[in-house]
Amino acid sequence: MSLAQTEFDPDFPSIGFALRALERGELPGNLPLQEWEDASKLNVEVNIYGGNGQHGLVRMHLPKPTGSFQEARIAVIYMSFDLKHSKVWTCEFCDKPARETQLSCVDYMTIRGFVNDESALLPVWRMPVYIHHVCAMEHRKCQPALRQAHNRINEKHAGLMGPHVPPEPRPGGRKEVYPLSASCAHCKTDASSRADMKRCSACKMTRYCSADCQRGDWRRHKTACKCVRSVEITGFAN
Repeated sequence: MSLAQTEFDPDFPSIGFALRALERGELPGNLPLQEWEDASKLNVEVNIYGGNGQHGLVRMHLPKPTGSFQEARIAVIYMSFDLKHSKVWTCEFCDKPARETQLSCVDYMTIRGFVNDESALLPVWRMPVYIHHVCAMEHRKCQPALRQAHNRINEKHAGLMGPHVPPEPRPGGRKEVYPLSASCAHCKTDASSRADMKRCSACKMTRYCSADCQRGDWRRHKTACKCVRSVEITGFAN
């Protein structure tokens, strides 16, 4: 994020505003160590939003960054396939079947962590992640609503997420169709989209239409599977 962007984007607060909020301990990432968190890990909390009240809360432990958060961001993007194919998600804004997701995150490292002893301060590494399920990024009504949703969350983080990024052109052109969020995480066919698909028995998140698909996806899925600590999904009939 360049200084020029922060100065001229009306939806992005000033750097000084963000720093003052951080110093006052007013940001979501500037909290004591929570019960599920591990001071030796990067604590990733993912909020997933779909239509008509659909919501997922996934908590993961990733290796603690050795320098920048760049590797952790790449890892979360890589795991976004598992987070996407976890339920029969619909568009957050029009409730049509979702095919695309927008992911944004914030990096925090704060020296405020403690569990029971307030005198025992620990460095706590956190990455709040937000995923919005959308029917199509270029949808003329859903795209402005997505920007508003991003801005509301960004305000809670004093602008540290950065401004909303417009969708990039589809690699295959406008005719390219992305897999349904409701589809199998491996074959990703529309025909596989069923509410009764089985989840991975270990992470209890990623869904597959068959045992063959689950076995075929294990090499890719195992990284995310081993990082998941808890999954809570609400707003669905089953």
